[in-house]
Amino acid sequence: MKIVRTEDGSLTLFSEKFNEPYHSLTAGAFKEAVEKFCKPCKVEEKAKKGKLNLFDVCFGLGYNTVAFLETAFSSNPKVKVSVVGFEFDLGVIEKSLELSWGNYEKWKKIIRVALKNKRCENIFLTINYFSPQIKLKIYIGEGREVIKRIHRKYKQFADAIFHDPFSPRVNPELWTFEFFQKLRSIIKRDGILATYSAASPVRKALWMAGFGVKEGVAVGRKSRSTVASPLFKTEEKLLEKFLASTKSTPYRDPNLQDSPELIMSRRRGCVWLQEKALPIAPIY
Repeated sequence: MKIVRTEDGSLTLFSEKFNEPYHSLTAGAFKEAVEKFCKPCKVEEKAKKGKLNLFDVCFGLGYNTVAFLETAFSSNPKVKVSVVGFEFDLGVIEKSLELSWGNYEKWKKIIRVALKNKRCENIFLTINYFSPQIKLKIYIGEGREVIKRIHRKYKQFADAIFHDPFSPRVNPELWTFEFFQKLRSIIKRDGILATYSAASPVRKALWMAGFGVKEGVAVGRKSRSTVASPLFKTEEKLLEKFLASTKSTPYRDPNLQDSPELIMSRRRGCVWLQEKALPIAPIY
């Protein structure tokens, strides 16, 4: 795996499979974790309540989770946190420990302990860390398969969901309406989901799945990220776009098992049908 340096000086990895880096090169890996995930999900404020749960979609190098831990414990040293997530490639987590984490180095010990504490749960390998204040469980497996098996166990678990897969262009499996439905069951009613994507199909899929959707922040690029919550009221300008443009047609994966190619071609077909559909004559 190729190591690349991001704008804030932090290091990340480049995925040859997806032909994308694991983090924004223009925003910076750790800056993105704080600005696009921790702040929109109000981690600092919620930590003051004494207990906080994170569901981390695509754990990757672990940067988002350690930024969450740093933010939560800086806000309230007595907070109790629970982190559940998944990652397809265990090697990425192991490789991450070879990189410099800068101000976050102290959190490496948790990941090292978790890697030594492997278990099998719901047919998946998991890495685990347990202490009086921190619980961490990362499932190793394909995201859709993990979510199908664990979403009932973690019903209304999450105060925050960090949704950080590779882009919809190369990894549409984790950006579908059906996948967001599963995340909707995991999040608390007042929980917040944050993702870096500003794509209309993603935002509409979240809305269809029962989230209120708002624009987030622009960090490292012109387009704004996305935040969503069951309690939010979707912004009017987004609703207008959802209803007026076929470009907002979401990705669909009815059984959470289709190939990326099929998911993409299904969406293209739906867009084509909407654009070519003839008006239906009224029946008297």
